[in-house]
Amino acid sequence: MGGMDKLALAVDRLDRLKFPSDISFEKEGRAFAAAIRPATREPRESYASRIWRYGLDGSAIQITHGPNGDYTPHYSPVDGRLAFTSDRTVRGKADLFILDDNVVRPLGDIPGTIEDLRWTSDGRAIVVLAADRGLDGGATNGAKRLGWGDEEDPAVDNPKVARRRLFRIDTESGSTVEVGPADVSVWEFDLPRNGAVVALVSDDPSERGWYHTRVVRIDFTTRATTLLHRSSWQLLSPSASPSGKYVAFLEGWSSDRGLVASEIRVLDVITGNLSTIAAAEASDVTSFQWLDDESLWFAGWSRIGAIYGVVKTDGTVLWSRFEEAIVGSNSFSAQVSPTPDNKTGYAAVRETAGEPPEIVFRSLSDQGWKRITNLNAAVSSEFNDYPEVCSLRWQGRDGLELEGLVLLPRDRQPGRLPTIVDIHGGPSWAAKYAYNPGYALPFTAAGYAVFLPNYRGNTGWGQKFARLNIGDPAGAEFEDILAGIDRCLAEGFSDPARLGVTGASYGGYMTAWAVATTDCFKAAVMVSGISNQVSSHYSCNHDFHNYINGGPLTDKRNFHIAVSRSPLMRLEKPTTPTLILHGAEDRCTPLGQAQEFYAALQERGVETELVVYPREGHGFQERAHRLDAWQRSVAWFDRHLGMER
Repeated sequence: MGGMDKLALAVDRLDRLKFPSDISFEKEGRAFAAAIRPATREPRESYASRIWRYGLDGSAIQITHGPNGDYTPHYSPVDGRLAFTSDRTVRGKADLFILDDNVVRPLGDIPGTIEDLRWTSDGRAIVVLAADRGLDGGATNGAKRLGWGDEEDPAVDNPKVARRRLFRIDTESGSTVEVGPADVSVWEFDLPRNGAVVALVSDDPSERGWYHTRVVRIDFTTRATTLLHRSSWQLLSPSASPSGKYVAFLEGWSSDRGLVASEIRVLDVITGNLSTIAAAEASDVTSFQWLDDESLWFAGWSRIGAIYGVVKTDGTVLWSRFEEAIVGSNSFSAQVSPTPDNKTGYAAVRETAGEPPEIVFRSLSDQGWKRITNLNAAVSSEFNDYPEVCSLRWQGRDGLELEGLVLLPRDRQPGRLPTIVDIHGGPSWAAKYAYNPGYALPFTAAGYAVFLPNYRGNTGWGQKFARLNIGDPAGAEFEDILAGIDRCLAEGFSDPARLGVTGASYGGYMTAWAVATTDCFKAAVMVSGISNQVSSHYSCNHDFHNYINGGPLTDKRNFHIAVSRSPLMRLEKPTTPTLILHGAEDRCTPLGQAQEFYAALQERGVETELVVYPREGHGFQERAHRLDAWQRSVAWFDRHLGMER
């Protein structure tokens, strides 16, 4: 079978994967619901996500059937009713539905699209967080403008019009009342049993506002807020303890919404004392849940694996487990879901090299996982040429210990291989042990070795490490990558004459930097990247550039860094043939970034091609677009790295 045939087959297999998420236990803890999403969608259609009920006894039944998509299941805390969201009524707009005694009924009248929901402790109401039309999704879910129904004509941006809001819906009558504050945008909220509602809010309702949220308490009667904590960093997951005495949250530098990984901060709401749970095992936490007033379940990243367990508020780790795996529904956030009694065990979505995502369960008295779902067994069994996946360690310029992954084709011939350096985005992220590490399996199917470098500024190595690239974009972090390539050459599997580079988002930025400042790569594929930090800052939907460059660009020093570390400003004598792939509706790295770099390379006589995918945002979701992007990328590397088919 030829290389391109193997590529198409690998992409097809990956497109048949199913991804579970949003585990919600029934109140007795003997069964749970989960959303099961396909890998791709068709043009102008929703992801055909469906909700299934799984029993710990091995039973499984699909309980929703669309049309369009069904998402975010939440069981009632008092009975068997299941709340979920779906865009079955209006495509693209998630409304609230209740499944009760096998009957689905719509509930409430929400003007926006629902992003999260919580039952009240008595089961009489549901509180939802909804985003108004005209706001944006974050980078981790496409970074597209939120819209549904008739096309916006004209599309208007006005910070006084659209925001994220809280509504309370009566579960019997469907009566809907806005209960959140009227003058701020709500990004996350927690609705504990004692009614002490806590939330993250910002004055700016745009994606930029998320970078400047604060923790508040909300009085649903008056809709007033009380400030609990303000931070100069990014915040995630405010949660009140069972008694309401404490509020915990995550606080740290994060390049994108959804990627905060930090130590847990605990605020005593009575005394105002703010403490940090300082434990090596819990330094890069991405999710947590109160077990009692003195301890919390946690899950997070540790180097290129995941770690989870229970930690006390004084920093004592009661128990923890590390796995060379992703334990969570994606590589953005590690997570475990304990049973309601906090005593029986916990469920999680788990994947690792050679093992695709499945839901697993572990009893607190048992040391092993029990697989609950069998969603991807067929795909796994068909992947006979799954590559060898191994870790690679090296040192950065200043002796900093670094670690990444190497993927080697299973049927490779002896000798040095053409190698693609695949740089991940974020940078508050990392390449980890996953079934499709770095989303790079199609490259190995086409016969390439792949190097997935983790560099300073990534998650999994602690808070100090995560901030090492602030004020130094494409500086020491890029040298880390070059040092990793040297290690690949020293190990003997990479051919120095046949190196390619690619990456998406911040990885696309680093790819553009490589094109502008080096000649060691024979080909490059830049995906959804940044070429001009200044124009990107003023056209994107977020505030990333005001952090990675060391502070606001209104400061001359930071502005100078943004200019000097823009690939477009460093194109002196570029030689690397560059393919540029971009989504037309990307509001995280706007299309203009690709257009500017394409025009600049053309002006300098560099072989280049720009491919723009309609309807796509930050990442490609449509089946045909994904295949086209892979075929173009591999063909580009084949031509310039001398890969014979």
